Amino acid sequence: MEIPTYQQIKDVLKEEIRQGKYRPGDVLPSVNQLAKMFSTSRNTSVKAIGDLVHEGVVHTIQGKGTVVNDLRRNVAAAGQSSRPQLPNIGVMLADFDNLEHPYLTKILKGISDQSKTARCLLKVFCMANYSIREFIAAGEFDGVIILSELPPSSVLMLKQHQVPFVLANNDIYGEELYSVTVDSYCATYEALKYLHGLGHQAVAVLAGPSGARSTPLGYAAWQRAVEDFGLSGDSRLFKTAEYYDEESGYKAFAELLKTGRRPTAVFAMDDYMALGAIRAAAEAGIRAPEELSVVGCGNLLNENTPLPLTTMDHHLDALGAQCLKMLLAQLGKRPVPQLKITRKPELIIRHSCVRRRTVK
Repeated sequence: MEIPTYQQIKDVLKEEIRQGKYRPGDVLPSVNQLAKMFSTSRNTSVKAIGDLVHEGVVHTIQGKGTVVNDLRRNVAAAGQSSRPQLPNIGVMLADFDNLEHPYLTKILKGISDQSKTARCLLKVFCMANYSIREFIAAGEFDGVIILSELPPSSVLMLKQHQVPFVLANNDIYGEELYSVTVDSYCATYEALKYLHGLGHQAVAVLAGPSGARSTPLGYAAWQRAVEDFGLSGDSRLFKTAEYYDEESGYKAFAELLKTGRRPTAVFAMDDYMALGAIRAAAEAGIRAPEELSVVGCGNLLNENTPLPLTTMDHHLDALGAQCLKMLLAQLGKRPVPQLKITRKPELIIRHSCVRRRTVK
C-alpha cells in the first residue's frame, strides 16, 4: 500500500530528529516550507505536524513555530512514575443553569459510567466563561465532548486547531467530524406511525425552534408520514416552538388550537413540550388521553407523573457513553468505524395514548 504523504513527512522528521539534525529546542521547517519540500498541500503538512504534537515529539509556540521536545527528559520523567498518565477528557456545557435537566444528567451519567471502565479523568467546562479561542488556548484537556450547541464557526475552529472532539447530538452536514446524534427523523416517523395505528389522522407535531437541527428532520418525517399513512397534511398541524420546554409547548399548542384546527393526537419532540401541550389542551376543554393522545420524546420524565407519557426514548446515557468511546479511540489512534453515529429511538408505550373511536 502507498504510504500517505503526511506519514512520509512524519517519518522523515522523526528520523532526522533521531539522527540529531534537529535537536531539542530546534525549530522545524514551517508547514509552508514542508509543503514545498514534499510537493504537497499545506493541509497535509499541518496534519503531519499535528500528529507529531499529539505523539509528544514536538510542540508549537505561537510566533516561533514547531519546536523539538527533549524526549530523553520525557522518558526519564515517565520512568520516575509507576502510574500511567490518564487522558484528560473535557465535557463542554453551554452553562450550569440547566445542569439538573434530565437531558444533561442522562448524557453525563453515560459518560461518567463509561469513564469508570475506560480509565480517564473528566473535567467539566462552562462555555459561558470562555471564548472558543480562550478555550483552545487553555488546553486543559486531551480531548473534549461538546454538549453545548456551538455555532459552526466555533466547531470548525476546533477542527482547524486539531483539537480531538466529539459532538453530542449535534453535527455539521458535509464536514468530516466525529458526532453521535439521535435520529429525530426516525423518532418523528415512528411516533406518527404508532398514532396512525391507533386510528388517528389529524396528528399535530410540535417541533423545537425553527433553527434547531432536529426541526427540518422532523418536518421531512411528517411529510413522509402524511404520504405513507394518509395523515392530514394541513400545514397548521406542524408547529415550531421557541424552546424545548413546557412553557414553549404550551404556547405553541395553544396557538395551534386558536386556528380552529383540533387534532386528535400530538407528537412533541420533547417530553416537557408534551406536558405543555396537555396543559393547553386542558384549558381548552380537551381531555388527554380521552380526546387527545400524546407522544413525547426523550424519556425525560418519571413514569409516575399524573399521566404517564408514551415517549420515544433516545437512550441518552448510551449516547454519552458512545461519545466517550469515540473520543478515546481518537486519542489512542485506534480506528473508528464511523465518523458519524446516529442512534435509533425506542418507543416506550405508557398511558397517554388511546385508540381513536370511529363514528358510525
